[in-house]
Amino acid sequence: MGKRKRKHYNTSFPWMVEEENLFITKTGNEIVTDAGWEKISFEEARKLFSPETFQEWYELFLENTDISEILSESNVDIDLDDESAIDNFLLRSNWTPKQVNLVVAKAIYKNHAWVRGLLISTPDVEEHNFHNYEMEAIRLGIQLRKYIFEDK
Repeated sequence: MGKRKRKHYNTSFPWMVEEENLFITKTGNEIVTDAGWEKISFEEARKLFSPETFQEWYELFLENTDISEILSESNVDIDLDDESAIDNFLLRSNWTPKQVNLVVAKAIYKNHAWVRGLLISTPDVEEHNFHNYEMEAIRLGIQLRKYIFEDK
């Protein structure tokens, strides 16, 4: 039996064809884009989003957080099976995390650095959508390039 040759496809994504300047080698003269996380205070994060969006995130955060860690951090002794006691504690104490991870898109060119806050980190949700955040960083880079060249 003979070996089968693998076909090599030349895949170039539409944004790479249109915006190839974003992907040139590191010469110090290119726009660099990336998506990632930045730690910011809970209060700063609260200012960036609407109250509704923030409340949705907070409820999702509490659903995916180990409540026992919150209780031990707060030196509270509550039975973990008593959901009403836990809910009362969370409401009464106004417990909030000290810091949150913000998903950001970045575009950097020389002395220009643009950062767009996309959403407050919820790891279960964002891993499946991270390519969208990378695309947002590329879009931000395109806008930065337009800004720079219009400014000249």
